[in-house]
This record gives sequence, structure tokens and C-alpha cells, in this order.
Amino acid sequence: MKLLFVIRDVHGWAGTERVLNLIANALADRFEVEILSLSHPSADEAGYPYRPEVKCSYLPVFLDNIGSIFSNFRIAAYIEHGNYDVVILAGVGEIKYFLITALKHQAKLIAWEHFNIAISSRKFNRRFAARFCDAIVTLTKQDAADWKRLLRPRARILQIPNPVPYFPEHSAVLEAKRILALGRLEEQKRFDLLLEAFAEFHKTHQDWMLRIRGSGSKEDELRAKIASLGLSNSAELLSPTIDVQSEYRGASIYAMSSKFEGFPMTLIEAMAFGVPCASFNCPNGPAEIIKNGEDGFIVPNGDVSALTERLAMLADNEALRRRMGSRAKENIRRYEVGQIAKSWTDFLEGLCAR
Repeated sequence: MKLLFVIRDVHGWAGTERVLNLIANALADRFEVEILSLSHPSADEAGYPYRPEVKCSYLPVFLDNIGSIFSNFRIAAYIEHGNYDVVILAGVGEIKYFLITALKHQAKLIAWEHFNIAISSRKFNRRFAARFCDAIVTLTKQDAADWKRLLRPRARILQIPNPVPYFPEHSAVLEAKRILALGRLEEQKRFDLLLEAFAEFHKTHQDWMLRIRGSGSKEDELRAKIASLGLSNSAELLSPTIDVQSEYRGASIYAMSSKFEGFPMTLIEAMAFGVPCASFNCPNGPAEIIKNGEDGFIVPNGDVSALTERLAMLADNEALRRRMGSRAKENIRRYEVGQIAKSWTDFLEGLCAR
């Protein structure tokens, strides 16, 4: 079977690029796999490394409306010439370049949803995908249910979660008095609410630190909030780092304050390091990843007081931290890349057998 994965930029470093890399490398054991990047090649060959068996190709698209139409014809010709069995869009938004491909049914077309349909259901790309794709792959059960409820698709809906990128040999020690949070400094992540929770927490835990790593449009606003809350010496706002594994190892609690998610990779990564997590019950992901009270805590979405309380429980009870961290590392193995790749293999073989 010949597979073509499509992504905006194969040289990117974000979560979608990371997951595509893991899945494509794993599936190359069984299928002929190609990655089509809709951007120009990178001069420094940045991005996650692919196995030699995985072919990387490039077909830059035009972003304007007229250019988009032209790109549709170029891509349709590319698909026809390549004789692919399945085309998988790593991001539903890219379907605007595959309108002709979808209508001509040149190959099985799959839209791989990495976002949250409840936030984006009115967008044309989701509505077109629901009607003309052969299948939609979501990351959570809730998002699969939301696709069916909001768009009533003709496409088959299937949930396959993302894999954990790595299972470290050495877990976090859980001795440092540090709470960690990672993510883009944007409205979605609601780091302002995390700072409010930490400010209340810090009144009784003055030897604990909060470290937030990320970049984005809310940086100045968040720095001002740190100052206004009197947290300049206890809350750090640092730029992203390539060495994110050291951040997990140096943390004792991971906190997530998002308004919504697709499938929070930082949550499963922290748990793989044995770091207990406290998270808002935002749509979608945390409640399907964390087993509340067993390997972490889930609190009502946006409930700052509840988040403060759970952070304090983990900070005050080292035995609880270690027990939850140990269970987190064990429970998260259900997301091992081998198991996720098998789900993809079974799905793809069943799809093409129809």
C-alpha cells in the first residue's frame, strides 16, 4: 500500500510535525510512505528526522485565492501521477488544496484532525471534509462525538490518539519545588489563570516556583500580570527550549490551564516522565488522558480555586506526588507508538479493503 502524508511544512517543530514523524516512521515498516510538504525545502534540513525508507517531497502552494486554485490542479496532477492508495492530510485546513482530488476520488482521502471541532465546526474546510473525505481521524473520543454531532459527516469517523514521543529511562525525581507549564503564550492556554492560581498557592508555599516556557502574543501581558501579582521572584516566563526533557525531569508538578485543546502532547510527555499533572477539564483531551485522583487531577474548566487546591495537595504530600507520578508513567504506556501505529495499520488496511 502506498501512503502519502501531507503537511504544511515538514521542517516545522510543532506538535503536528512531531506526531507525523512518529507515525510515518512507524508505518514505514509495513507500507510505502511519502511525506509531501506544501512549503519549500529547508536549507538547513531542520525538523524531525525521518527514516531513509520515508520519502520527503515538496510542492509549495500559493496562499492567495487565485494561487490556491492553481495549487489544486498541481496537487491533483501530483496525486494522479503518484498512484497513491491513501492520502492523509495532517491538518484539515490543508484540504483547500485538495478539492479537486476529493471530488475526483483519485485515492482514499483522510483528514487527520489535530484541533478541536467544537471551536472550528463552522469553517468551510471542516464542512467540506465531512462531506467529501473517506474518513476523519480524531485524537479524542469526545472530538469524534463532536464531529458526528455537529457536522453529521458522510465520512467515517475514527478516533486514534497521538503517541508518546519517548519513554525516558530516568523519571523526574520530584524533589524540586517547581511547577512546570509549556505552551504558546496565547489566549487558548490561559496562563493568566494559572498565574492567578499560583499567586494564591504561593501565599502558603513561598519556596515553590512556577516556570512557564513558551512564546506568543500574550508575553508582555503575562509579564505585566506576574509583576502585578507580586510574583517576579517566583514565576518565570522563559522562551521555548529544544531540551524540553530537562524541563520535565526538573519539575515536580505539571499544570495545564487551557481553555481548549486538541490533544495536549505536553500532558502525556510529562506523565511519561512520571510527573503528576493538574489540569482544567477543558475540551478535549485532559479527561481522557488523566485518570482523576489516580495519576493526576482534573478540575472544572476555568476553576482557579480548584486548581490552586490540587496544586497545594501535590506540593504538600511528597508520597502522593510519587504515587501519582509512578501511576502516570505506567498508565500512559497505552499511548506507546507501537500500539498507535497498529491502530493506524488496522484502519488503513480495512479502509482499502472496502
